[in-house]
Amino acid sequence: MHVSFKEQKTVPGINPRHLFALMDQLPELILVLTPDGCCSWCNLAVARLLGQPREGLLGKACPLPALREILVAGSRQDTERWIEIPGGAPRLIRFTLSAGMGEDDQVDSVLVTGRDMTPLYRLQHPLTSLSEDGLPPAADMQVRARLEHALQRAQRAQEYVVFLALQLSGPTPAPDQDRERYRKSLMRMSRILQEQIRKGDTLARLDSGAWLLVLEQVDCPEAIERVINKLSASLEQMQQDDMPGMCINIGVAVSPDDGITADELIGQSEQALHRSIMLEERVCYF
Repeated sequence: MHVSFKEQKTVPGINPRHLFALMDQLPELILVLTPDGCCSWCNLAVARLLGQPREGLLGKACPLPALREILVAGSRQDTERWIEIPGGAPRLIRFTLSAGMGEDDQVDSVLVTGRDMTPLYRLQHPLTSLSEDGLPPAADMQVRARLEHALQRAQRAQEYVVFLALQLSGPTPAPDQDRERYRKSLMRMSRILQEQIRKGDTLARLDSGAWLLVLEQVDCPEAIERVINKLSASLEQMQQDDMPGMCINIGVAVSPDDGITADELIGQSEQALHRSIMLEERVCYF
């Protein structure tokens, strides 16, 4: 009589130390709180966000005031809050809370996860350029004719034409005085852009609210980088002086490498701008 036995595989248990090490590698915020709101554990993403060592957060009251408000309200829905960051710009965080139940069916811990929604918010909520700055829309027929002429001339001269899409974004201002301050900052940014360009260059407004800056007669790749670095430095200085909570992003497309028509190059520069915002880099090339 032949008896067969199925080989059973045993799955090794999860080592808590390995689990914590894995959570430390995640970009999402992870906190474990006691029912009274003290921090039992957090991953390194939380410590980096707050600019504090993790050891200084453990055993203390929840370090995020906005999160404490959510705990007091007893909400278990996904909730978005702007978080003030020491020495940095505010961040929009989407929090999710999950209750951990003990053996007596009572809550003995709260798991909090947080996802940084700031890049997506900035992409969806640009601060639009002002109609009072006198700039024409990029779709204007005269602007398009000017750009196509510049591309044709550059092709004959074997030069580059650089298309820059620039966007200013950040938290939506609430108080009236902030709205006025941001309006003045937008005007100053528009003025800086107009001062930086040469006589043959073009500055216009895109439908998205971003600026379009087109630089002609650029004879080498090194010149492209020098011009963009100079412009970026001027705008960065303005940001530090006027609006530390704002973010300036630049997307770059270059003819003929990235396209040969104005429509193509505008589209490519906007794609590079979106990537710049999502990656939180000042400048991105297509």
